[in-house]
Amino acid sequence: MRKNQLQHHERGATLVVVLIMLLVITIVGVLAIRTAMTSLNVATNSQIGQLLLQTSDAPTNFFLNQTSYKNITSIMGVVGKAVNDQTDPLRQGREYVFCYRPTSALQTGSILDVTVLIPPLATAGNDTKATVDTTETNRSGFCDLEKDFGSSREAVVTQVAVKYIAESNADATPGSDLDRGTDASKDSNVQQGKVEGRIRITSTAILPNYSRENLSTVQADCIGNASVAGYINDNTEAGLRTKRTVAQCLTDYGIPVNTQIQEIDLKTRYVQVNAPI
Repeated sequence: MRKNQLQHHERGATLVVVLIMLLVITIVGVLAIRTAMTSLNVATNSQIGQLLLQTSDAPTNFFLNQTSYKNITSIMGVVGKAVNDQTDPLRQGREYVFCYRPTSALQTGSILDVTVLIPPLATAGNDTKATVDTTETNRSGFCDLEKDFGSSREAVVTQVAVKYIAESNADATPGSDLDRGTDASKDSNVQQGKVEGRIRITSTAILPNYSRENLSTVQADCIGNASVAGYINDNTEAGLRTKRTVAQCLTDYGIPVNTQIQEIDLKTRYVQVNAPI
């Protein structure tokens, strides 16, 4: 009788030990899964950040690699149009928006592919959207979040805004906002260059597939389409710093974005062809 009772107690103790071991293994397994998921999320976020950073840099590098002042300020391009329009007081302060489509047959930033946006007034509410310049009919500058991908990976869409920098509305002609004496080689035997204007490029790389909402809804609300305009892209100027941007709108929909802002001096460069006498 005592032998049977002893065997019964031994089996009970074994069951308890097994249950404790199962509990420990379960806890270790859960911790391992959580650690793996955290590592995966970190790696994914790092990969997304790197992809967006590289993509948002691409349009800026395109303009920086233009061979000459004449090429970058050609009236057939977005920069040339932004500079040329400064002679008209009614067009100063505009955003010249285009979608970076490196696989397109059209010239990057061609005026055939640019939409001109008018930022809201400084006194307007922070959620006030931009409006399309009524003298311009082109709406193809807005990126289509469902198809305007920058590569065959069909992952990232890049919206670009170009703006001529002229903080003074009273005197915003090209070069009026620059410091005096920017021609450092003036009065020398051979002039080397002269700064004649400055533009700001705001490039927003977007990963639309992470959206929590239907992309057509996001398109109309944040960026714009053939019927409506979205928010401004560039809010760095005085009077616009509190205004909602395309990037902020997209972020609220859970879409990863990366915005790069680059200011470029437009400079004519004088090159001495013949050797000095």
